[in-house]
Amino acid sequence: MAAVSQHRAIKESTSRKVFNVFNRIIMALICLAVVVPIWNVLITSVAVDQDVMGNTYLLIPHSFTMENYNRVLHSGYMQAFRNSIFVAVIGTLLSMVISVPMGYALSRKELVGRSFFMKVLTFTMVFDVGIMPFYIVVRSLGMINSMSSIIVPVAVSTFNVIIIKNYMTSIPVSLIESANLDGANDFTILFRIIIPLSVSIIAAVVLFYFVSYWNRYFEVIMFINDSRKYTLQVVLRGLIFEADEALGGGNYVYNNTKMAVMVLGMLPVLIIYPFIQKHFVSGLMVGSVKE
Repeated sequence: MAAVSQHRAIKESTSRKVFNVFNRIIMALICLAVVVPIWNVLITSVAVDQDVMGNTYLLIPHSFTMENYNRVLHSGYMQAFRNSIFVAVIGTLLSMVISVPMGYALSRKELVGRSFFMKVLTFTMVFDVGIMPFYIVVRSLGMINSMSSIIVPVAVSTFNVIIIKNYMTSIPVSLIESANLDGANDFTILFRIIIPLSVSIIAAVVLFYFVSYWNRYFEVIMFINDSRKYTLQVVLRGLIFEADEALGGGNYVYNNTKMAVMVLGMLPVLIIYPFIQKHFVSGLMVGSVKE
């Protein structure tokens, strides 16, 4: 029996080593598939025009210049960049103002009709009303060609509300009961107790909302008619797939300039993520598994 157990342990150990080797190879390939395109974007964005003629795919830098960024910063694309910043910041603030109280209310077991509200909220995750009713509602509210049409209709994400609710459910009820005995109302409990204890999940949800608003494309092309109100994602799509003319000047737009626009499009998320990274994983894990 001892020999059999030893043989089985050796076999399992060998299998584990083989699995680890293949796992590392697959993960390395996945990392390369993600990192190489981003590296190409960075290298191309600082290359001179001569290096990118003929749609050359650069992986090794042949030159360095910031002229491409200078072109973008002094072009019409900065208006689209400002529009995206406005939508992302205002939209995230509005969404958090709505989602956090909603999550807190749904986390309270004494809420009348709590089960019904949860079913209605979950229903919206499964069924969509469709494009035409969506457009009709936005038009009836007079939001066509307004920046509010990009923000208000998508201000609440069911998924985000649920993970906020799940996280707040994990907060000990004794803290809330103690605050109630001291005469605190729901608003005081929310702002003085719940929110300070929910920084992790709030940070994760802020990132979700910010990225969602920053990448808004569908609502822009459906509701916005004025090109001056386009967000960066719409303008970037036109630059990559449609526009071969220059930044308002009639010259050809090389890939280096296009990549510079892409880098500027990635900057806000790259800037905000390091500040909330330490809260992101812990908040998301607790918020996703609690009942």
